[in-house]
Amino acid sequence: MSPSFPVKALLLIGGKSRRMGRDKASLVFEGKSLLDRTLEVVTPHIGDVYLSVAHDDERSFSQPVIADLSPDPGPLGGLQAAFAKDPDTAWLVIACDLPLFDEATLLHLLENADPSQAASCFLNRLDGRTEPLCTLYQPSAAKQLADYLAADRRCARKFLESLSPQTFPLPNPLALDNANRPEQLNELKFLAENGMISKEITITYFGKLSAEVPAAEEKLTTTAATLAGLYEEVRMKHHLSLDLDTVKAVLTDEFVDWSTPLPEGGQVAFLPPFAGG
Repeated sequence: MSPSFPVKALLLIGGKSRRMGRDKASLVFEGKSLLDRTLEVVTPHIGDVYLSVAHDDERSFSQPVIADLSPDPGPLGGLQAAFAKDPDTAWLVIACDLPLFDEATLLHLLENADPSQAASCFLNRLDGRTEPLCTLYQPSAAKQLADYLAADRRCARKFLESLSPQTFPLPNPLALDNANRPEQLNELKFLAENGMISKEITITYFGKLSAEVPAAEEKLTTTAATLAGLYEEVRMKHHLSLDLDTVKAVLTDEFVDWSTPLPEGGQVAFLPPFAGG
């Protein structure tokens, strides 16, 4: 299937990967690199597929590349460079760190995108907001992107929201779960192997976190597989200010690793750093 309007694809692989600690595109998931997995989904349906790389990236790739126009353009640099190369086509921008991205998700977007809209995208399964990890930008978005960057604004999600995009629920809820950290990659491996299993959990928040949630203790139903997945879920749900690497997890009164599987009926506590140690 090909879209009814001109589309080129841009796979984002030029990030610094500071939280993962290594190049995310080369990470192996179920026997294939994340880049190869994404290419296998995209290339049968879009003829022109480019890799978005950093301004000074000198690596060789089998796919053509589009380099950022400046040394540190932020997360919208890839789209900026893509529109500079071809401002008259729609650009499908996809992150490279989506281990469970699939053909059904891609085809849903291509088949239902309205070219009269500046952008078409999915809604994030955890917070319901627009998700820039897989978005189709029409040529009409190029001018708005230029104005946004000229105002020294860089947030990809806020830019997408400023376009009032056409949105869809995800046909596969896990398709756009990304792996920014080793713990998140491990979470997705659990989900790929075992599926999304619903379970009842009780969470207690301490310190700074307790001031950022409606109640210091909550009961919720989750499909998270590990404590890392659970924390990501509540972090987005409550807009928590602390990332995973600054929080400690407790399960049944014991400090545990973030990769610990989440049991039915688990009693979980999240503790931020405390003053004085």
